[in-house]
Amino acid sequence: MWKQMLLTEQLEIQMDESNQLFEVKLRRTEQEETAIVQLNHAELIQILHTLLEINRSFRGDISYFQSVQVQVKLSSIS
Repeated sequence: MWKQMLLTEQLEIQMDESNQLFEVKLRRTEQEETAIVQLNHAELIQILHTLLEINRSFRGDISYFQSVQVQVKLSSIS
């Protein structure tokens, strides 16, 4: 069941705890169609880390370590 977490004129954030889904609805005006994005838990964590990195960059913080983009390739097991 969806639970509303944030509601502004342009932004609505909801979560479905039982299915571990995060939903963001964006709208510019009442007349325009609303853009809806649903993310699972892993995607939400990636977004949070990205937003924190952006925040540190905006504030001019110096990282204790360098962030590295890691891409995982899944291979089929025969």
